[in-house]
Amino acid sequence: MSFPMLRLFDGFDHTTPDLQDEVKQLQELLVKQGFELTPDGLFGEQTESIVKEFQKKKNLDDDGIVGQITWAALLGTPLPQDSEEFPTTYSKNNPSLLKQLTESVKYADIIDDVSKSSGISNALIWGIGSRESNWGLALKPVGPAGTGDFAKRSSRKPFRPGPLPPDGGGFGRGLMQIDYDAHDFARGNDWKDPKKSLLFGMKVLTDNRNFIAKKTSLQGEALLRAAVAAYNCGAGNVLKAIQKGRDVDFFTAGRDYSKDTLNRAGFYMLHQKD
Repeated sequence: MSFPMLRLFDGFDHTTPDLQDEVKQLQELLVKQGFELTPDGLFGEQTESIVKEFQKKKNLDDDGIVGQITWAALLGTPLPQDSEEFPTTYSKNNPSLLKQLTESVKYADIIDDVSKSSGISNALIWGIGSRESNWGLALKPVGPAGTGDFAKRSSRKPFRPGPLPPDGGGFGRGLMQIDYDAHDFARGNDWKDPKKSLLFGMKVLTDNRNFIAKKTSLQGEALLRAAVAAYNCGAGNVLKAIQKGRDVDFFTAGRDYSKDTLNRAGFYMLHQKD
C-alpha cells in the first residue's frame, strides 16, 4: 500500500483539505509511538515538530516531510520496493558474476540484516556491491578493506593536499566504494567494516531517492533508476541530466550505471529462485 507525501500545512482548507484523512492517520500513528498529539487531520507546526523528533529518533533525515521511508518506519514495515522483479540480460552462468556471487556468500547475513534495516531489497544491495567493487574482488587489496578509483584529481581539499588520498589508497572505499572526497565516513576506518559500509551505502541511496523525489515528479522505476544513478554521479548531476532531457545515466560512469546495476540485481534474483 502506498501513502502520499505529507508536509507542513497539508490538510488545511486553504491548501490540501483532501489529505485530512491521511494526516489524521499519520497523527494517530505518532500517538501510538508515544507522542502527545490530537489527531485533527491538520499538519500544523506541532505535527511537523513531532515528525522531526520521530525521524531523528529513527536516524532518518529530520526534515519534517513524511515520505515512504518515514511511513515505513511508523508502520514498522520494510520500505516498499519499486519492483518485485529485476529483469536481466546476463546469462545465469556469467563467469564473472558467478565469481562475485560466490565471494558475496560470506556477506549473506550482513546483506540480509542491512536489507531489513534499510528497506532496500537484497537484490539491489547485491547489484550495487557488484557494480562498485565486484564484492571486493576488484579492490586493492582484495576484500572489504581494499580501495578503488586511483585516478588522480586536480582539485585539492583541506583533508587531501595532493591529487590522491594521503594514505595511498584510492578514492573509492570498501565494498560499497564510498567516495573519499564526498563523505567523512570514507576518511575514517569504519568503511573497512562490511556491515557499516553496506549500511552507509544504503543511507546514501535512500537520501538520494528522497532528495530526487522532492525535486522531481519521478515515481516507481524511474525514481529508483535516478536514485541508483545518483549513487555514482551525485543527485545534482542526475537532476541536471533530467533538466536537460537526458537519461538519468548521462553523467554516470559508462553512462549505464543504473541500468547495469539493476541488470546485475536481476542476475542475483535468478539465483535466488533456485
